[in-house]
Amino acid sequence: MYKVRMRFSKKDFMIFISHLDLARVMERALRRAEVVLSFSQGFNPHPKIAFATALALGVSSDGEYVDVEIEEKIDLKELEEKMNKELPAGIEILECKYIDMKSKALMAVVEYSTYMVRCSLKNDEEQEKLKEMICDFMKKDEIIVYKTIKKRKQERKKEINIRPFIKNIELAYKENANCIFKMTLATGSKGNLKPEVVMEMLKDIEKVSILPETIRTHRVDLYGMKNHRMVVPLEMGI
Repeated sequence: MYKVRMRFSKKDFMIFISHLDLARVMERALRRAEVVLSFSQGFNPHPKIAFATALALGVSSDGEYVDVEIEEKIDLKELEEKMNKELPAGIEILECKYIDMKSKALMAVVEYSTYMVRCSLKNDEEQEKLKEMICDFMKKDEIIVYKTIKKRKQERKKEINIRPFIKNIELAYKENANCIFKMTLATGSKGNLKPEVVMEMLKDIEKVSILPETIRTHRVDLYGMKNHRMVVPLEMGI
């Protein structure tokens, strides 16, 4: 058996399909590409296909990953070409690598996501003023959000400090009232923070005049930690 790690993009209409539908699309494409898949044991065998963290609906990405276990070795360029012929428009395999069969699952190694978040501002704040607001935001020890917990037909508010889940935020682009914020946030089993929550906190705490209805989010890539530095999943498990 062999394990292949694939990096793929998810764009256009495909940003509106669920993670479950994405898994079905990927499995069908693998079968049509005549990839000899490995199956689990037991009464209900299923192909060994494992994704990294799920992408929220409406978010595009150039950095999604899936691990596929196969029975027969195949040329990776050929695999990429075959898959892209079978995948629908909006999903494209960008790169493939063989990784160690004993390597950790994607969900276990992914710790961060980097996003580009585009939005418009109600007030056209100066670029330097926006950078100061971001700097003040990042200096805070606590950024509290409240999550509603439902249990036994009762609701309660849970206080969560999201500051440890924010690695970095910067103003990547500004023209008139249009901005792009670049942010690296915790993702995966150790914590998961959505960029929309960060944008909401920037609006509420620092009074950045973000128009929520204009927010568009794109995931650039996923990262794990290796030798104390951030690396993409293709650089892990080799």
